[in-house]
Amino acid sequence: MARRGENIYKRKDGRYEGRYIKGRGEDGKAVYGYVYARRYGDVRTMLADRKTDIAQDGKPSLTLGQWLEGWPSKNAQVKDSTRLLYRRHIENTIIPKMGGVKLRELTADRVQRFINSLPMAPATVRLIFIILRSALREAQDRGLCEDVCGKVKLPQKAANEVEILTPAQQRRLEAALSDNNDAGILLCLYTGLRIGELCALKWGDVDFEKSALTVRGTQVRQDGELKITSPKTRTSARTIPVPGFIMERLDLLPRDGEFVLSNKGGPVEVRSYRRRFKRLLEEAGLPDIRFHALRHTFSSRALEVGMDYKTLSEVLGHASVSTTMDLYVHSLDDYKRSQMDKLQEIYAANSPSKSAVSGRKPPQSRELA
Repeated sequence: MARRGENIYKRKDGRYEGRYIKGRGEDGKAVYGYVYARRYGDVRTMLADRKTDIAQDGKPSLTLGQWLEGWPSKNAQVKDSTRLLYRRHIENTIIPKMGGVKLRELTADRVQRFINSLPMAPATVRLIFIILRSALREAQDRGLCEDVCGKVKLPQKAANEVEILTPAQQRRLEAALSDNNDAGILLCLYTGLRIGELCALKWGDVDFEKSALTVRGTQVRQDGELKITSPKTRTSARTIPVPGFIMERLDLLPRDGEFVLSNKGGPVEVRSYRRRFKRLLEEAGLPDIRFHALRHTFSSRALEVGMDYKTLSEVLGHASVSTTMDLYVHSLDDYKRSQMDKLQEIYAANSPSKSAVSGRKPPQSRELA
């Protein structure tokens, strides 16, 4: 039972909350800190630890785990899906490995060892470092730690492995499309929509007069609940011109709900649509590729027919043209080969064989001094 003067209270959610003075503002007023736990005894112990730390030098000496308990705050300008992603990496990776280290004892060497110890893909390691760096920058702004991330070296990014269907494979996939909802696969092949954007697409987003669609949301699952949230990034909200034959296919679909891909009046779920895609690949005798390969295939076909990178970047909703170029500049080997082969026409017009017929000798090579 809480005792008078302990500043421990039971919350409506069943947890205990402990309050302590962690400092004074410029106006002299107390600045309070809070700890939470399911058991009263745990909160009492945590309060004692906080007060001991503050008594040592007048400044709180939180552990990294304690600091990350409430980070990012609900007021932070991040999407709910991003917040959930951050929490997953914080709880599964950062806290188990470094949660007990006090903020004041963190060093660049310690963070470097943590990064080096992660047995994950370079992209995942980079994301975890970004989360850690963002949290520590906020702690640094409050005077709780020093800059310990500035000199940390990250693993080299792996070369982008972009899965692309060949034209023949694409024709086989298109021939296997039979269900009404399979029109979504065709739509992705010719617009580059992400699967979350596709499953969030509503009839109100489709303009049949202008042959265009507008991306206004993406489908996510949060805490077991299916939701339509704002697009992945600011530039992901975009309007895409759609080829006429795709609009004709969409116009044939039944409108039994507000979503273009409908399941009993509601949206088709992303993971269900992925399973449908895998079955179609198997039926068509195609390799087991990710759904996202449709977006890459669209991009490659667009470049092959001469679409410029700026236009493609806007259609895909990339933040910059450089993102588009980094992804696809190496993926058009066959197309680049056909373009380079055109140089043979220049050579053929002035080949050594013609020089021999005219009685002239081909030029001799000379060694450079």
